[in-house]
Amino acid sequence: MRLSTLCALCVMWGAIAAPLCAAPEVEVSGLLDVYVGYNFNNPPASSGNQNVVRAFDLRSNSLEMSLLEVNLRAKPEPVGFTVTLTTGKSADLVHYNQGEDRFKLFQQAYLTTSIGNWTVDVGKFVTALGAEVIESSSNDNYSRSLPFLYAIPFYHTGVRATTSLGAGWGFQAMVVNGWDISEENNDKKSFHVALSYSSDNLTFLQNVITGDETTAPPRGARTVFDTVLFYTFGADKVGVNLDIGEDKSASAKWLGFALYYRRALPQNRALALRFSYFDDKDGFRTGAVQKLSEFTITYEYPIGSSVSRFEVRLDRSNQPIFLNDAGAATKKEQITVMYSQVYRF
Repeated sequence: MRLSTLCALCVMWGAIAAPLCAAPEVEVSGLLDVYVGYNFNNPPASSGNQNVVRAFDLRSNSLEMSLLEVNLRAKPEPVGFTVTLTTGKSADLVHYNQGEDRFKLFQQAYLTTSIGNWTVDVGKFVTALGAEVIESSSNDNYSRSLPFLYAIPFYHTGVRATTSLGAGWGFQAMVVNGWDISEENNDKKSFHVALSYSSDNLTFLQNVITGDETTAPPRGARTVFDTVLFYTFGADKVGVNLDIGEDKSASAKWLGFALYYRRALPQNRALALRFSYFDDKDGFRTGAVQKLSEFTITYEYPIGSSVSRFEVRLDRSNQPIFLNDAGAATKKEQITVMYSQVYRF
């Protein structure tokens, strides 16, 4: 049975069974993410993607709504659910695959239940890979790292199971349709396993995902090893994210990493630094054989229920991929400044 059919049956079962049980208590939360920025290369507005190699903060010299998100959650008693509704440019970019715009309203939509010591989710959910997430307010910087954009997927549709191994250790496994697709497109599944550890000071996550993502010959598995490590000492936090990827169908390999530092300041303010690098050895992930790097400085401060950030970022490539003031890709670097406001409710 196709996994998408199984998921549909599970959702239908949940809809039928829900009236037979007590009405669940639904938790509602959300956010509104807006930003304004300027690119010192001064690319024209007609170029569309003015800030090249960027995710969710593509526009320059314009006030933009990046994301409006509403989360609905009910605890598994015995069956719960999570629905994340999204709109804005971020929703468009996350659902970049052909035909996926039909599903962009639902960033996540899955049922949850418990089987012994396991928590089982069935449906569509964001990926466990990477050190960053789609929601900017949950990251230390406003813009996203190069590995977040190019090395890993954004979401999956399928079944995942999570359990605690004790003493801070955890394990997760999932079977999904693939990378960034809601419906199966090649009758091949992708498989993921993750081992995690968490303590007061240390967070560790090791992910491995593999599966054939092609829709036509030549066939071959796409595999990524993703490692995340963060350590907190006093007001300081340091971290690293390493991604090693390969797609055998295209004989392509890529390597990405990000280094993080965050310093907590008085009055709930913070300063965050990040350096990330991406080597697209065969041009498979970025469309060009190139080596990319970026350095970002972010100053964060609260205003009521919102998070405000001022950010300066330098992007570089060993190829001329960045736009000039005529909209032509003639430059090897770009400098941008950004102010963002994220209101959470």
